[in-house]
Amino acid sequence: MENNVDNGAVLFPSHCIADFGDHVNHIFMYNLKRFYVTIQRKELKGKGGLLETLDNFRENIEDPDTLFEFEDWVLDALDSFLKALAPTPGPGTPKTLTLLDYFSPPTCAFRLVNDGGSLRGIQENYDPQSQGDSSPRTQIVDEAQSYHPDDTDGPLLLRSALPITRVFRASELVKVDEGGSSADESDVPRKVSPVGSDDVFFFKLGYQSHGHLREFNILSLIDNSNKFNPSFYTSKLTGLVLWDHDSSSLMGFLLEYIEGGTLRARMDAASLEEKKKCMDQIETTMRRLHEAGVAWGDVKPDNIMINKDGDAVAVDFGGGYNPKYIDSKLYQTREGDLMALDHMRKEMGI
Repeated sequence: MENNVDNGAVLFPSHCIADFGDHVNHIFMYNLKRFYVTIQRKELKGKGGLLETLDNFRENIEDPDTLFEFEDWVLDALDSFLKALAPTPGPGTPKTLTLLDYFSPPTCAFRLVNDGGSLRGIQENYDPQSQGDSSPRTQIVDEAQSYHPDDTDGPLLLRSALPITRVFRASELVKVDEGGSSADESDVPRKVSPVGSDDVFFFKLGYQSHGHLREFNILSLIDNSNKFNPSFYTSKLTGLVLWDHDSSSLMGFLLEYIEGGTLRARMDAASLEEKKKCMDQIETTMRRLHEAGVAWGDVKPDNIMINKDGDAVAVDFGGGYNPKYIDSKLYQTREGDLMALDHMRKEMGI
């Protein structure tokens, strides 16, 4: 699925969410249109081996190459619809992509069936109530009794818990080129800027399954606590993003944009002295979090950014879990954080 310039035409970012069960829901963006595709296994039975092809995709979908092949398989079946419903813009007509454009585009629904051994798309009416809405939304509420603070993946955010920070509507923030190769460019907008401003932020979208409320609460604590000073290297909360027509619905939040790369990307080329400095800084950061009653959760080289000054910055407090670095029984605990840190030190030869 392309998301770069092809023959002078601007192709806007694509986005895939594939849920593989007895049926498949595949959602993707193509030229600023969203396509919601359903594939029922029972509708692929018959000639052509289509059901076997789908099952092969399902078994190997963790392989990036398999995912690309699956996407191409779907796109080929919808080719004529894509050309009619989402034509490629002509040369010389670049468009500024706002967060509202990306997360609230016109949506078309299809199901894929076996038509005499060929995969064919059938257009249907899109109903977000029954088919779901992939847009990130977290409801902001006023009443404490409707708020569940212990449920970090819950659907509600208490208004009084919101930090004092800048607030933007989704239409006020535009996607910014991340400056790397097209292969490394994220499909989902990450680097954003307010319209008419040189300020740059990292956009963290508010999907409940990504632990965004846990991260939001930790970042708010860091922002408001006197335990943290400028030499403390973590993500910094810089703003909230609300849906344009619903000020009680959070799309996501903004973080300070860190110019640099992950420890994962840099650890092989780093000197022993650089590695030791990084691990010492991360340990200091981690212990300060622990003093504030916070377990980082998902400690790994991918969640450590090395900024332009060579300092190690802890990012991503959503509370994920990587079995390579901690035991499952220590999930989201201080002991698990320290175990992961020790594992990274050994991994880097310290």
